[in-house]
Amino acid sequence: MKLDVRAIVEGLNLHEKKVLLALQELKESEITEIEKRTSLDHAAVMRVSLSLAQKDLIRISGSMQPFLSITDEGRDYAERGLPERRMLAELALHGSGTVDEIASRAGLTREQAQISLGWLRRKGWADFIKQNDQTLLAITKTGEETLSQKFADEKLLMNLVEVGSIGVDELPEDLKSEYSILKERGLVSVERKIRRTLTLSDLGKRVLELGFEMVGEVSQITHDLLVSGGWRDVRFRRYDVTAPGYPVYPGKIHPQQQVIDELREILLEMGFVEIKNNLVESEFWNFDALFQAQDHPAREIHASLSLSKPSKAKLPPQLLLKKVIAAHERGVAGSRGWGYKFNPEISRRPVLSSQTTAATVRYLSSHPKPPAKVFCIGRVYRHDKIDYKHLAEFYQVEGIVMNPGLTLRDMLGYLKQILVKIGMPKVRFRPGFFPYTEPSAEADAYHPDKDEWMEVLGAGMFRPELLRPLGIRYPVLAWGIGFGRIAMIKLGIEDIRDLYNNDMEWLKSRAMV
Repeated sequence: MKLDVRAIVEGLNLHEKKVLLALQELKESEITEIEKRTSLDHAAVMRVSLSLAQKDLIRISGSMQPFLSITDEGRDYAERGLPERRMLAELALHGSGTVDEIASRAGLTREQAQISLGWLRRKGWADFIKQNDQTLLAITKTGEETLSQKFADEKLLMNLVEVGSIGVDELPEDLKSEYSILKERGLVSVERKIRRTLTLSDLGKRVLELGFEMVGEVSQITHDLLVSGGWRDVRFRRYDVTAPGYPVYPGKIHPQQQVIDELREILLEMGFVEIKNNLVESEFWNFDALFQAQDHPAREIHASLSLSKPSKAKLPPQLLLKKVIAAHERGVAGSRGWGYKFNPEISRRPVLSSQTTAATVRYLSSHPKPPAKVFCIGRVYRHDKIDYKHLAEFYQVEGIVMNPGLTLRDMLGYLKQILVKIGMPKVRFRPGFFPYTEPSAEADAYHPDKDEWMEVLGAGMFRPELLRPLGIRYPVLAWGIGFGRIAMIKLGIEDIRDLYNNDMEWLKSRAMV
């Protein structure tokens, strides 16, 4: 496509023209030199440079280089004189004397006086004479010659006071050897900065060859222009309405919460009712009511998190507690139980909820009659080692369905429908084992990007040992989704910890669901 150079020229604003003309004279220049030539501030030159580079009229190159800046102490010395210079002036004015006398007349602190002694000796400005257990200072011939001239280190400090900052490569040859000494004395600091250089492109040269007028432009219509009619006689700045705008990052829901809301919506559409879980549970509801033996390894510190305050939780109604004890000790519905002595005091121990199943079992205890179709999305806690796929605090999704005549086949149908709706159409089931369900199954979903199957949920039918103490004689389907795994797949991350890293760039890039 043929470039319309005239259209490019007409689209230039006054500041862009100034920078192009400055580059026409300089051929290649640093940003600071352009600022001097155009009388534009640094921010304006940078904006114009980026605009010209986008139009392919100039090239911007950059390199990291060391820059010198004067410190507060260095600025003080530049204004009042280096300590050794002030000592030298007093020696020339009053003659030899003790260190304390000369330092006092020079207005130096004890620390500054000590600094000056080393530099007087090093620069050869004074002799040190021992006399009657005192050290006297006397000006040398070199010192007398120095009174009418400035040393390189003093010149460099004065230069930095004027310019503020200067590149090491820009220093005159007689000053380059001094900056490292001033840096050691803490009078200057060295910082690496990007030095940007602007160069005209071939297109930029063509634009300059075509030529343009330097006419003032108006960027907005004011009240005065409208009232006076002056808008007819001014030139308005042209705007490129096709230029991309700055990205906008409005407030939005956290990506993980977006996935939670999506899953919640799916379950509500399927007729489930949401219930809430408790963050703190008793061991009765967290373990005993689920027919987990009191000596089960899941209760140890490596799996669940106990609380010291409160020290005890409330027990359930006495009748329910007795039925659960009987199921554990002797068994129900043909079961032989666990065959140990149940301890109600263990049931009273408070723990951070390690599974949302506690919420669904609590619900069943107060709703023993069908139908029941509820789910819970809540935070749970376990004493797991934190790595790329495990956290100590995470979300879990749990659900149950109770109705006469339900079978394992019904449960698999529910699970497949949930996974298909969430975007995982390829599902396979395999036998599984869980302490409180029988039969049990696990579901894997196919991940096309990784070309592999990933475990996403576990399910089963609640055992009679769990249901009978609650007064339930109907089949109950139960399932739990590994929400973290679902979120990782949906959000395209490899490490579950990324959900909580507060990486602003990642959060900005996530589109709204």
